[in-house]
Amino acid sequence: MSVLLRTHRARFVVLMGLGAAAALVAPAGCLFPDYSFDLPEPSGGTGASGGGTNPTTGSHSEDCTNGVDDDNDGLADCADPKCVEVSCVPTVPTGWTGYVALYDGAPAGDPGCPSNFPGQAYVGTDGITAPAAVCQCSCSAPSWTPGCAALETITISTGDAPCADEAYCIGAVTVPPGWNGTCFNETGFSGGQLTCGPNTNQTCSMATGDPCSVSVRATAIAATGSGTCQPQLAPVNRPDPLWDRLGRACGDAPVTGAGCNIGQACMPRPEAPYESGLCISQEGNVACPPGAFTQKHVFYGSVEDTRGCADDCACGPGANGTCPATVSIYSDQTLGVCSTVVASFTAGTCMNVANNPAIRGRTVSAPGAPTGGSCTSTGGTPTGTAQPINPTTFCCIP
Repeated sequence: MSVLLRTHRARFVVLMGLGAAAALVAPAGCLFPDYSFDLPEPSGGTGASGGGTNPTTGSHSEDCTNGVDDDNDGLADCADPKCVEVSCVPTVPTGWTGYVALYDGAPAGDPGCPSNFPGQAYVGTDGITAPAAVCQCSCSAPSWTPGCAALETITISTGDAPCADEAYCIGAVTVPPGWNGTCFNETGFSGGQLTCGPNTNQTCSMATGDPCSVSVRATAIAATGSGTCQPQLAPVNRPDPLWDRLGRACGDAPVTGAGCNIGQACMPRPEAPYESGLCISQEGNVACPPGAFTQKHVFYGSVEDTRGCADDCACGPGANGTCPATVSIYSDQTLGVCSTVVASFTAGTCMNVANNPAIRGRTVSAPGAPTGGSCTSTGGTPTGTAQPINPTTFCCIP
């Protein structure tokens, strides 16, 4: 019924009542005023009227961690089925610390702390692989007692290639038995030779067409004394341990949620890659407490590293020592004359010569004291291990 119709009906009722009264008490011909009334709309309204918050379902979203029934459905936080991101968990047992979200996985997959558990509570590791210490023994240069090989053991030669290259044709510049290093030129090679053989003093019998004397060389004079070396141990190298697992615990989650029974707390649920249930912790490798926190994880805070090297470095006898001496080559053709020097170099080395000269005389200086060479090292045995220490136990709801 419209407002206008109700107003007219009210006016009609009033007029009818007044008319009846006038018929009883008023003289004929009197007029009465025209009254009208507006009646109030009934509570609740109909049709398109009304609005505001629905008292049954509510029109506000639920904050699932603030302890308030935000959507007015009579259920707050953990009690509200819409709050799937929180759950009721038992209170932390005496002697334990919590609650935390725990990551137990490969170090490379470390996710950091999530927004609903922003505080880093612990970082540890487990599954250690610690390579043995790297132990490197070496030996000092040998110290030699006097002694050098006889000069007749030296080998002198000329070749058709520079020192840096391998010669194809090599001619031996021989020395006599019991040679004392003085001038000797009874045999040798003429200058300007292009055919490097046949010749009893040459190992090549081919006509190359190239100069036969491009370089000269001589072997070293060997040390014959005793050589001793001192063992040396390099600084110990301990490779960093590797870990199979990383443990990261994150806390500082809001704890003001409601909707749980006495002895429980309404807490956020951890998300992957964190463990699906919340965890508690205690120092040491201990058993989990009775109750819901049954899934045990153990991580370690540091390493006891005893890796090192045994004191067993040793050196064998000296070898390959030489006695320094100077070899000189001459081109003089006169027997017993060594005055025109073609090359002068240290025994054990090579020297290039120019213009394909005659290779005739040779001398060697008196050898000096033995030097050089080396000793073979032994030892360097790794010792010790690296073991994880300072464990912390985490017990989680499966």
